Amino acid sequence: MGKMERFPFIVLVAGLGFFLFADFVSWALPIFVLKDIPMKKVSDLAAEAKAKNTSAWADFERIAQYYPEQFKKYYGEVNEKSFQKALEVGHRWYVAEGCWNCHSQMIRPVSNETLRFGIPGVSNTVSYPSEYQNELQAPVLWGTKRIGPDLIREAAVHNVDWQVAHLYDPQTTSPGSNMPGYPWFFEKDKNGNIVPNERGIGLLTYIMWLGSWEVKPTKEWALK
Repeated sequence: MGKMERFPFIVLVAGLGFFLFADFVSWALPIFVLKDIPMKKVSDLAAEAKAKNTSAWADFERIAQYYPEQFKKYYGEVNEKSFQKALEVGHRWYVAEGCWNCHSQMIRPVSNETLRFGIPGVSNTVSYPSEYQNELQAPVLWGTKRIGPDLIREAAVHNVDWQVAHLYDPQTTSPGSNMPGYPWFFEKDKNGNIVPNERGIGLLTYIMWLGSWEVKPTKEWALK
């Protein structure tokens, strides 16, 4: 084999080698990084939210107070079981509606993402591995584009009232938004008021759970 023939062969072998190495790292590295971090069940997340009285738990109680008829009908009382059910329902419809097509759930340490999507007033809110070791991140919802904002810190950005209005008609809260409305997440109560239904309460609970583990002050500080 001449020199001119050996060079392309070496490049080919090297290229294949780097490709196989990258493939190995892509699945092996997460195993080593996450092996000591337990995978939490939704029941664990619900128990944790109640025990720590997180903003997600407070928001769940608010939803029950705002819409008592629908909450009682679909979820019963405010407790760990109903919170778990709401998270599961919300996550299922978040995935089914393709919300992850327009919204990512991962803040990277580049392009001022902590300022754009992080917790207001907190300089370092970059995503970290243990945030994703739970059943509500299976499949992972990191996303690949941001037609809408990243939502992994949403609990610290908007309150429940804003989320209700935005979900029903995004133009009322975000003029010019290209997000469609989701009226099928709502129904009319006995007085004719438009209120969240089972899916709506679940989705609101799930969205307000995102990032709630990082919200330290009371929710009033972040109301918009």
